Amino acid sequence: MTARLLLTFLSILLWCCSRKSEKPTSSQPDSSQLITYADSGTSSFRFLKQDTIGGLYYRTTETTYKVVDVDLDNKDLTHYLVKFSTVTDAGTQLEGQTRTIRFALSPLDNPSKTILTAKHDCDELTFDWQHYQTIKHGCCGSLDQIKYYDYQNKLLIEGDSKIMAASIPNQFTFYLAFQAEPSSDTTTIGTLNLSYSSSEAYHIKIKALHAASENCGPVVPILSLRSSSPKDTYNEGLKQYDLWSLEHSKSPRELNKLTIRVNFDCDPRLGVIDIPLIDGRPFGKSELNQVYWVNGRYKQ
Repeated sequence: MTARLLLTFLSILLWCCSRKSEKPTSSQPDSSQLITYADSGTSSFRFLKQDTIGGLYYRTTETTYKVVDVDLDNKDLTHYLVKFSTVTDAGTQLEGQTRTIRFALSPLDNPSKTILTAKHDCDELTFDWQHYQTIKHGCCGSLDQIKYYDYQNKLLIEGDSKIMAASIPNQFTFYLAFQAEPSSDTTTIGTLNLSYSSSEAYHIKIKALHAASENCGPVVPILSLRSSSPKDTYNEGLKQYDLWSLEHSKSPRELNKLTIRVNFDCDPRLGVIDIPLIDGRPFGKSELNQVYWVNGRYKQ
């Protein structure tokens, strides 16, 4: 009996020892493989001055960080670290503000290597996988000003209130936007912008013999892209057209049977303007800067 108990005890002891010798498994990453990196910046607040117009003027300085996913080489989405440095001047009795945003973009797996920097006067700066955008909010009834930049810091397109995208799935994306003209120019209603890239962007100045109706102020036409194919859809939330009927088109020169419609619903005298894309170009014309007269439908 004693021998049996001894054998049982020795078996249990050997099993326990073998369990202790096994390496524990864990879903957590090995801390020795983690990137060693740290960074910091300053944030501050101070009063600048005080008067009867703006009240108390003040300045805020902020440093913030964000991880974004972008595609710099038109191949794959990659994680990047963005460092924002923001300076804002405002007043307690002022409607708007003055803001400057700087950013530095670095690969997340090598954050000490800065690959892109820029500085913009805007209220917001955000990153998309194909571009980054700035927004300057309108003041006193004026419209927001939106700009898209590529990842070489070159301007892609700018417009009032919103910019619309049109995606050729698995191929490329182009953009549409409208900009109203300052009230000092009574013959120019605004400019329609169409951009395929920073180097191929068309600007169609829309002119009329009379200024836009006061009912339009400011001029914000309904902008749309028209296609005869039921395959092509529009996503209101993303402000993007998905043109599946053209999915095999590898360049703008292969785009046809599309029409840009500019509908000035606020002024019947301006009406609706249809701009056909022929080989991807407005009216089939290669000129990047064009003029369209509403009265008489004269184009040049």
